[in-house]
Amino acid sequence: MNIPRLVLAEEKRAGKISQSILVASVLKSLGYPLRFFCAGPDEHLVRFLKLLTEQNVTVLDPFSCGSIRNLKLLFQQAAAPDALNIVFGSLGQRGEGDSFSVNPLPGEVARILECPLVMTLYADSSAAVTSRILENVAGLITSQGVVPSAVLFSSVLNPREYQLLEIETGRRSALLCLGFIPKTLEKDAPPLLELCLQDMAQRAAFPVKAATAQLLGMVNQVEWNVLWGVAKQSKGCMSISDSLKGKASGMRVGIISHPAFDFEGNNAELLFKYLGCSVQPVSLDSSVLHTNLNALYVPHGLGFLCAERLLGKSGIRDWFVSFFLSRKPVFVNGGIAPLLGESFSLPNKKQYEGLKLFRFRGEFRVPSPEDIRKVEALSFSEKDIMLNQGEKIRGYLPAYASVIDPGNSSDALWSVEDPAKGVQIALSGWSRGSSLATEICLDLWSNMEGVYRWLMMRKQ
Repeated sequence: MNIPRLVLAEEKRAGKISQSILVASVLKSLGYPLRFFCAGPDEHLVRFLKLLTEQNVTVLDPFSCGSIRNLKLLFQQAAAPDALNIVFGSLGQRGEGDSFSVNPLPGEVARILECPLVMTLYADSSAAVTSRILENVAGLITSQGVVPSAVLFSSVLNPREYQLLEIETGRRSALLCLGFIPKTLEKDAPPLLELCLQDMAQRAAFPVKAATAQLLGMVNQVEWNVLWGVAKQSKGCMSISDSLKGKASGMRVGIISHPAFDFEGNNAELLFKYLGCSVQPVSLDSSVLHTNLNALYVPHGLGFLCAERLLGKSGIRDWFVSFFLSRKPVFVNGGIAPLLGESFSLPNKKQYEGLKLFRFRGEFRVPSPEDIRKVEALSFSEKDIMLNQGEKIRGYLPAYASVIDPGNSSDALWSVEDPAKGVQIALSGWSRGSSLATEICLDLWSNMEGVYRWLMMRKQ
């Protein structure tokens, strides 16, 4: 199976819009068939890509997927052989002088998918300095077992500087130069919160749309067609099969949709379809709420942005609560969970009454560019409706949404552990009948068997 694919690893700058977003916007405007992926969880990138291109993004993380096999299976489910499949990832960041701390994740994903890696590097310093940094970064990536194929420079001051840079790069490496993005197209990044508010999101997207139009007007500025050629250098993919494929056919799973719920990518939807389920989007802004569903899935996002709609509108509230009181399975993943407790507090510290479905309190804070904390949840309860005792499922804890247990730890099903330190950091996983809620943003691909058990336990 031939799937044109590549990893685009970019140097990122704090407070600046990711160049990957501009690249994706240009390729979309050129009419290329595309599939977008993100190497590791990056909520800002995932939301911004969905906002600008109106295409789904799949998150590929070797840790969160649980195994290399699961990651390959997920990629196979999301990719298309007639499209340019691009995995966006963070190359790392600069230190003092010419030093550069390389993020190993894009290289790891490129090794697993057996595909080329293309770099984007800031080049607003002298050509000599930038070429030395590029040589250093390319060497570090090569030492990890991946040989970079090409480089796209960003924030170049002028065409003359690029000519010097191209000459210096040719002296130091065999990398193919794809062109450059001018310094004038470097834009400030909007806060994550703005990207989830309808009016503010359109204003936040405008600078990228304007930059896209400018870049499209610069003939031969970037060799966009060459990306296809690089992607086609990938080896053929071996088709992976699994005994769970199609085993939940006939199940109708509703997935709640909202602009604030675009953080985790479409991983869960892809898994439900892989298991054979039909998937039905359920908009909280719609006047028509589905009642013919066998299960309900609530994705991760900024839960407090839908609090008024979910808790304040009696029709929606009654419909939502009815799922928890029925025999139908419900899974609440991540940032919506704090709304389900006795009470919750907003970023302004004001307290409000929750849905009172579980015996905890919720707390929301303003999203900030804090590091995402990857975790592993271990089941220790025989009452667990998804995992067997001792089984694990993986994901990450968002810094802006948390659940405060009132002290009765027997209500929790999972021990949350930091795999890097090997210590327990919290409790999570609360169930009620066939429903399950957690403040962790879980990647359901890390335990497909558990998801299948949860889906089928109440099928009538």
